Parts: sequence; structure tokens; C-alpha cells
Amino acid sequence: MPRTNKQVDHDKVQSSQVSATQAEKAHSSMDRGEQEKKLHDLVQFLLVMDQKKLPIKKLDINKQVLKEHSKAFPVMIKLAEGLLKKTFGIELVSLEDKQKGSYILVNTLETDVDDLMESDPHLTLNPVEWSEEDHAKTGLLMVILSAVFMNGEVMVDSQLYHMLRKLGVDPDITHSLFGDVKKLLTMEFVRQGYLDHTRQPNTDPPVYEYRWGFRARKEMTKRNCLDFVSKLYEKQPEEWVSQYQVVVEEEGEEESTAS
Repeated sequence: MPRTNKQVDHDKVQSSQVSATQAEKAHSSMDRGEQEKKLHDLVQFLLVMDQKKLPIKKLDINKQVLKEHSKAFPVMIKLAEGLLKKTFGIELVSLEDKQKGSYILVNTLETDVDDLMESDPHLTLNPVEWSEEDHAKTGLLMVILSAVFMNGEVMVDSQLYHMLRKLGVDPDITHSLFGDVKKLLTMEFVRQGYLDHTRQPNTDPPVYEYRWGFRARKEMTKRNCLDFVSKLYEKQPEEWVSQYQVVVEEEGEEESTAS
């Protein structure tokens, strides 16, 4: 006899409960000192790995941090999530779809490395030396994300490249700071989750679309981009009528969800 949806759901709940129990047992098998050390090791690992702006894989956490205590992963990641949120104002986000089993950190406060060190003396995280290239890339990324938003939240490659050329960044020429600009956009920013780069169907020659990636949607707001563009053009946000409406609607939805 085929199993009903109700039976399948019941099995899933039971499986989840068993898994949680196993994780709690694995966590309890460590003494208090080891629990605290593993937690601080995990938090430091997450902070260090996030400097690369790449998704942090569960597999790497188990292999490099938890090791023989990997069965305690659900408990440890939950504790790390709470510590990051409460102490540092950093949200641990679990990714879905193709990135399932990976995590990113989203800073919900204006927190720098010095603040982290003062908040928790157990951490031995070294300050990050941001190069001129890093700052330049961050600026370029902000310009691109803002342009995509202002263009209706999607831009085809020809539109984006035309805009960049007007700013003195030609995607067809190696840049002194950015190097291969197309590679930066289609590989580095995509791999980091700031941009989605997909081919439009049935296009010859191929046409690609740029949209905000999963990290951009978590770290950025449309208000950020609208304010950024308004300052560049010395205009009021309300003067960008359609974009301003989108921002107001987004903020209204966030307030409804929060309440």
C-alpha cells in the first residue's frame, strides 16, 4: 500500500527528533571546557572564512573545527548563531537551493574587528588589511548593484558594460586595479553571491542578465542603493518615482513581518 503524505510527514518529524537527540548526546559527551573551546573555535572559523566572502560549507566546519564531534553540528551551529547575533550583531544565514548546506554571515550592525575583539577576549582574529584593490572592488560592486536596482532590478550585459565604460571601466580592457573586469563580475562577484549571471534563453549571440545575488539580497537594501544614487546625482530619493515606490513597499513589508 502506498504511503500517505501524513505518514511521510510523520516519518520526517521522527527523523528530525532522532537527529536532534543524537546531536544533543554528542554535544553532552564533551566536557564543559571542551564545549566552550569548540564554540569559540567555530565562531572564529566562521568570522575568518567570511572574510573571503564565500559560502561556508558544513563539510568544512565538520572537517576543520568539530572533527570527531561532527555529530554535534546542529547544536554547535545553533549556539554559534546565538553568540554571533547577541554579541556581534551578525546574522548566520543558512543558504538554500544550490548552496544548501552552506552559510554566510550578514552584519546587522556597524561592527568592526576591534569591536569583536573587545566583545570576546577568547577570539584571536587578526584585523584584515584591506588593500586599495579591495576598497576599489567594493566601490565598483556598489555602483553595479545600484545600477541593477535602478534599471528595474535586472540589466543585460550590454547595458551594464556600456554604463561601466561611461565610468572609465572598459570590460574589454584589463584595468589597473580590477584586472579582468568581466572575470571579476562573472566569476568573483557571482561566486561570492553578490551577482547572479544567467543567459537569456534562445539568444544568439548569447545575452546574459545580471541580477542581485543571494548575498546582496541579505546585505544590501534597496534604500541603500537609492540613497547612494541620489547623492551621486544630487537629487532627492522621491524624484526617482518608480524606484522610490519599490523602496517604500519593501520597507512596508519588512515592518509588517517584524510586527
